[in-house]
Amino acid sequence: MKMNRNSLLIVGIAALLIAVFVIWSPFSQDAETAGPDSEGRAFLSESGTVKSVSSIPRSNDWNELDNPIRDGWESEALHELIKKRLAVLSELVASDEFDQDLLGNIVDPAIEGSVLVPVIEKESWSGGGIVVSRREIPAQVSYSDRAGFTSALQMIPDALGGEAKNRRCSFKVVELKLEKQQVRARVLIECARIDQNGVVEHHGDWLTKWKRSRSGKDLVLSGVLLQRFEKSEGERRLFVDCTESILKGNDSYRRQLQLGYPYWLQRIQDTRQMTLLGTPGTALGDVNGDGLEDLYVCQPGGLPNRLFVQQPDGSLKDFTEESGTGWVESCRSALLVDLDNDGDQDLAIASYARLVISRNDGKGRFSIAGIMELGIGAMGISAADYDDDGDLDLYVCHYSKGDLDLEAGATVIGSGGQFVYHDANNAGRNYLYRNDLQSGSLAFRDVTEEVGLDVNNRRFSLAAGWEDYDNDGDQDLYVANDFGRNNLFRNDNGRFVDVAPEVQGEDRASGMSVSWGDADRDGLMDLYVANMFSAAGNRIAPQEGFSPGSSKETRQALLRFARGNTLLLQKGEKFEDRSEELGVTMGRWAWSSMFADINNDGWEDLLVANGYITTPDTGDL
Repeated sequence: MKMNRNSLLIVGIAALLIAVFVIWSPFSQDAETAGPDSEGRAFLSESGTVKSVSSIPRSNDWNELDNPIRDGWESEALHELIKKRLAVLSELVASDEFDQDLLGNIVDPAIEGSVLVPVIEKESWSGGGIVVSRREIPAQVSYSDRAGFTSALQMIPDALGGEAKNRRCSFKVVELKLEKQQVRARVLIECARIDQNGVVEHHGDWLTKWKRSRSGKDLVLSGVLLQRFEKSEGERRLFVDCTESILKGNDSYRRQLQLGYPYWLQRIQDTRQMTLLGTPGTALGDVNGDGLEDLYVCQPGGLPNRLFVQQPDGSLKDFTEESGTGWVESCRSALLVDLDNDGDQDLAIASYARLVISRNDGKGRFSIAGIMELGIGAMGISAADYDDDGDLDLYVCHYSKGDLDLEAGATVIGSGGQFVYHDANNAGRNYLYRNDLQSGSLAFRDVTEEVGLDVNNRRFSLAAGWEDYDNDGDQDLYVANDFGRNNLFRNDNGRFVDVAPEVQGEDRASGMSVSWGDADRDGLMDLYVANMFSAAGNRIAPQEGFSPGSSKETRQALLRFARGNTLLLQKGEKFEDRSEELGVTMGRWAWSSMFADINNDGWEDLLVANGYITTPDTGDL
């Protein structure tokens, strides 16, 4: 799919609007967290040292109840201590003066390590003012004292350049192995400098060793080897946040969209449809035929959906009232597509429990043409002419089997009765509605069972994508499921068969979204699926104490949940998982993804929208 610059701009704005109901703040560092002593019974203090259990007063405070040592997870207590040590390194990278004295208490005098910013003589890729260089690093020790490590670490801010206020550096511990006298940890490092002169980013893997003190109550860094390094430099940012400049002229932007969940939760009478994970979607389409793409924004229950029409200068004007689309029922997703073949973009919306179809008069004014009851839990919508009759049909994903007597936060996200995370099949059913357009009149009929799409159909589905992946002339369907194996329904003359297991396309993880694209330009369509990357999951799931009593297969399936996103390349009649080899798993807590050639070089790039709730940490789980 080709997208112009304005389209990508509006996609970015849409992603930001989804997040406006989330308050950002740094994660709280005030909580006292756990760390082990030699018997595995100790607590980590705020300063980063370990105290014995007997010195900690018992209370019902969440910070004490949510304690990895008391849960038997010594590794997580050690992780908290390592995080504090790495935070000091981060502070040094982003400081005005490199105070090496800060390393005295956290770095072993006899530390062994490698260079942390290697020389790369040849660039790996360049285009659009961006240069990327990559290098796999042999595990080679180049110093064996604190002075050597200090010099190696100082190379990071030196290479990033710029002022300290524009530099940042973060670490994620993704593997942890406990040994008698030391701890081994694999750490992902991301450092950047962003200012008016451009952008420089460093990404890499460190293999670190941490020596335990004799008491077992402290750790010092005793080894660090750089395994992988990537550097990117740009003359300017690839994307710039222009949300306010494009929307600031609208009263609804200032008085509604900017205010966020905490504000509206105190003012909306019925909060059952205002889910905390921010699942409302957006849609792009030219609603008034002026050749410019417009933006439709779904909202939580009690707040009106919004239609913004693009102006010649690129700004967006609120056209909600004139369009008649400001419905206040909680809406999960929307599509702007021509359903009645009259040349303009109609509107399909998956609300809290209904599929609503609205016809466009060609000028951006809509009238409801049909409402289908779905049951609570509708999510994504996708359109395709599956039966090749010349009109677009609609597939609606469904999540849990909800209940209006319960709050939406409990019924739509992560519920639906008892389920198995890695292999659920007891959610609400998905729907295929065939478009029986006659003489310009819209009529949709549920044909899910009739065409065979009722098989493997209750897996907490979030999104689906249509594509003729087997090049036989009809549209096939891939479904991304949150708590079950994904589906690839092959279209055989209007009947569907789930072939995901036989073509190795199931990708058993937390499927959030799916996008089709020819990543390697071999003429065969490939798949990119957004899942969730979890550093904690990568640390914990491989350990013996995780999911005791489960089979090896189940444990591997649960570990797969933490890996992140998936790229499946189509090779012959099957798909090959090339995600780790091609470095596309790390999408953080990914919600959506898409193939798009963002630099117009003929190759499909990947864009991933991610995030989670980042409110002030009250300690309340």
